[in-house]
Amino acid sequence: MLSGSCFSFPMGSLMKARLGSIALVGMSVVFGSAWSSRADDAADAADDERLQAIKELVEQSVDWYDVLPESGAKAGLPSKIAIQWRNAERVRTGAAILAIWTDQGQPEAMATIFQNDNSICHEFVSLARSKKIVARDTTRVFWSPAKAGVEFHDVPGAPAPSDDRAGRLRQMKSLAGRFGGRLPQPQVGDGHAEVLRLLPKPLYRYELDDSKRTSALRDGAMFAFVMGTDPEAVLLLEAVEREGKLIWQYAFARATAYAVEASLGDAVVWSVPAQSGPPNPANPMFQNFRPLPAALSAR
Repeated sequence: MLSGSCFSFPMGSLMKARLGSIALVGMSVVFGSAWSSRADDAADAADDERLQAIKELVEQSVDWYDVLPESGAKAGLPSKIAIQWRNAERVRTGAAILAIWTDQGQPEAMATIFQNDNSICHEFVSLARSKKIVARDTTRVFWSPAKAGVEFHDVPGAPAPSDDRAGRLRQMKSLAGRFGGRLPQPQVGDGHAEVLRLLPKPLYRYELDDSKRTSALRDGAMFAFVMGTDPEAVLLLEAVEREGKLIWQYAFARATAYAVEASLGDAVVWSVPAQSGPPNPANPMFQNFRPLPAALSAR
């Protein structure tokens, strides 16, 4: 008869039960964390694959178009990628490059090509001294600037261009350092004008063939003023012959739809307003948007 008595587990059995419960909870935490980590790793890997695929598509898209020195030309100008970057300041911008098209080694056009949300933007800019340049895709001419893309001016107080190529490059780097660039009305940050950084090396050194020389141009290079590493304006420096003497000249071109300006010393020597409204194929800058393939669009 067990009347008046209480049935209980032995103390050893109770401790084992508690330890077993603790062990199960610990295992669930460990395995849950592992499963969560694996899911995060898989998502990161998928994002990396998508970004790599978009990067490759951006690079390939240089060949979607032909840039021609004039409307009647039968062959497009050769192209090359001058710089690649990602701009963390502009959250909608992913993989990006700046491509240039050259005519006998002289840059005639450039395009900033970048991911913008679920599209790729081709931001074409004329670097030509005349209005003859055009661009076409497989079906039509879609960009034909109505005026020259750049206007050159003498660099005040510049030394005479050196007789040797290496010396001229040193001079161009020094001359580029005399200029400054800024975004007077930036779209990011605290709203104050943003000073742009000059990349120390040129984006492109002209590849002129002296045996085919038909103009006064003797040498040149393209420099970039950047936000991070994102070009916002480019500076062209050229050694040209005038009246039997070599002199240095400069010109600026925008690489952004935002307002941008350049200075030499304390004086503003070039500025362009923000480009707004629908893209105009007659402008020296023209934006052409193409949607990303569905497989690469953000969900």
